[in-house]
Amino acid sequence: MMGVAMGMMLRSPPLVICFIIWWIVGAAYSLDLPLLRWKGSPLMAAVTIIILNGLLLQFPYFVHFQKYVLGRPVVFPKQLLFAAAIMPIFNAAIAFSKDLPDVEGDKEFGLRTLPIILGRERVFSIAVNMLLTAYGAGVVAGATSPFLPCKIVAIIGHSALAALLWRKAQTVDLTDPPSMQSFYMFIFKASGSTLVLQF
Repeated sequence: MMGVAMGMMLRSPPLVICFIIWWIVGAAYSLDLPLLRWKGSPLMAAVTIIILNGLLLQFPYFVHFQKYVLGRPVVFPKQLLFAAAIMPIFNAAIAFSKDLPDVEGDKEFGLRTLPIILGRERVFSIAVNMLLTAYGAGVVAGATSPFLPCKIVAIIGHSALAALLWRKAQTVDLTDPPSMQSFYMFIFKASGSTLVLQF
């Protein structure tokens, strides 16, 4: 609850709400109680990661800085809206991929993760295609920028990340947990790079 106290100290309702939601959703993900332990459900695990890492890292902080730090009116620029639309795709792919290396361990604990239900190969393919689609959206969105330097950086940057992803995907051994863990860490880092390439 330190985050809530910090938000109150800064007199920032967006941060207070953000930290309360973070705490509630995080507890629902982890606590082994009826209707909770969302970690054990592929859908709810993905929803949790999308909420926590996708949406909660976008809007509350933006509103806090715009209104409570800079004293400006809150107007959502297209860069923020693009990030809010594309980051859930990245975070869903991350959520699906994080369970690839530990299928056996998840089975022992009775978890029904997506790789257990659909198989590693299918989940891996879904995650890669989701990410390639997101990078394609980044290229298209970048092409609409009125500023030539931003347009060039967004198109080349997203294309390069897509090419790196494709190359990395070709080297993944789905029978080798360290190889799958390496892929997971790669897409986790690449999602951060995508935010930098906003136009």
